Amino acid sequence: MNEKQTDTDLIIVILNWNSPEDTKECIESLLPQIRESQKIIIVDNGSSDNSVEILNKTFPEIEILRNSRNLGFQGGMNVGIQEAIKQGAPSVMLLNCDTIASPLMMRTLLNSSPKDAAIVSPGIYFASNHNVLCSTGGTINPVFLDIIRRKKITDFNSPLQLEFLPSHAWLVKIEVFKKEGLLDEIFFPLYYDDLDFCLRLKRKGYKLYLIPAAKIYHNVSMSVGGKNSPRERYLMARNSGYYFRKHMHLWQAPIIFIFRLGSGFLWTFRLFFSNNLDAIKTYWTGFFKGWFGKMPKSPV
Repeated sequence: MNEKQTDTDLIIVILNWNSPEDTKECIESLLPQIRESQKIIIVDNGSSDNSVEILNKTFPEIEILRNSRNLGFQGGMNVGIQEAIKQGAPSVMLLNCDTIASPLMMRTLLNSSPKDAAIVSPGIYFASNHNVLCSTGGTINPVFLDIIRRKKITDFNSPLQLEFLPSHAWLVKIEVFKKEGLLDEIFFPLYYDDLDFCLRLKRKGYKLYLIPAAKIYHNVSMSVGGKNSPRERYLMARNSGYYFRKHMHLWQAPIIFIFRLGSGFLWTFRLFFSNNLDAIKTYWTGFFKGWFGKMPKSPV
């Protein structure tokens, strides 16, 4: 792919799928704080509503890339990443449309980012409580390949080096995608793609940082029916199987499988006592498909 010379030093990619009002609110929180050398690109992920018309009318100056169908989070963001590469931007920010940036988020994020960072993320706070972090990231256990949650952050003014950052708002150096490849689309439509990418970077020695002082507020997405819905439980269980099968060594297989099986039984009890019987069924359907079904071919 040929790159063109540009004065743009950062492209912010916002993925929209049937959520024009969320996307509008997200963009409106960003516009007052981005510089002339920064630009926003909307990737519409095959919306079936009038998203494109609404966003074109509201933001005629913003480029919209239209996918003919829903490519999932990874596929949609990959379209934006490829466009950022094509336009020659050195950095790209991948931003969920259900996030709202605090007024000084961009300035704080860019000023506080360590020079050796491959990825930095602002602090992801609840939209309903701007002082409580809802996603902090963590470290990746070398045996179980899962996330170890960190203790409560005490210094909110210093960058925190982590091995995993949830992909609500990633600021990434373009050279990372050029060298290590794009997001893996076997995890369509979402879940575990961010852990997959972070593990790939961890194994190559890249550094990731959380910037808690750069605040962004996250509304819980309803794109898969909400937390613990049958669809959400199915995708989480299936994609976890894909993730572990992709990355684990032979000696890890029995350890990880037993651990995940135990986790599955715990989820069954939780869903049973919340009377969420449909989610129990879909969880185990996803579990067996992820662990024993045909493994999608991974391009990365």
